[in-house]
Amino acid sequence: MIHTLIFDIGNVLADFNWRGYLDSRKLPREEHEVVERVLFMSPMWKEVDRGSLSDEELLEIICREAPAYGELIRKIYGGAGVAVQEYPYAPGLLKKLKEQGYKIYILSNYGKTFFEERKPYFRFLDYADGQVISYQEKFVKPEPEIYETLLSRYGISPEEAVFFDDLPANLEAAEKFGIHTVQVTGYESIKEGLSRFGIRI
Repeated sequence: MIHTLIFDIGNVLADFNWRGYLDSRKLPREEHEVVERVLFMSPMWKEVDRGSLSDEELLEIICREAPAYGELIRKIYGGAGVAVQEYPYAPGLLKKLKEQGYKIYILSNYGKTFFEERKPYFRFLDYADGQVISYQEKFVKPEPEIYETLLSRYGISPEEAVFFDDLPANLEAAEKFGIHTVQVTGYESIKEGLSRFGIRI
């Protein structure tokens, strides 16, 4: 029987629309393409979530890829927190599930600066019994250590838990621990996933 529900943040409880944010800056084509490539599409973005380097250390590495655009890259990075906006359904969804007696946890890859900036706007956090955020642990999904941390810290029985995430790799890693999973492609997929386990909202 399911007693625990685990949710990712980006593209599950909040919209992570970095493309929309970048488009809103209305940069010339060349500048847009450079920022997209060296910042948002860079492997270093995962290190933002890991939290092992400061923002300045990360930016120094990132800007080496396009030194002529360093000032622009820093400016775009500095405002990127707004690329994540809570979905309107998120707080109500978690509230209903909480009222039904389910334990609710957050498991998310998120960088320190951006998380602390957006946290006051995430109303859904009010209904969480706990959270494991990547920058705090220095591990990122789908690394096994971050799942181990969640399970051990909160005494979660994997066979009694369902994890909602948008990325197959993150779900596959959870399944190795015996956690049930649902791939999220929108609100309807969450509802359908809950219904598979006999949960109605």
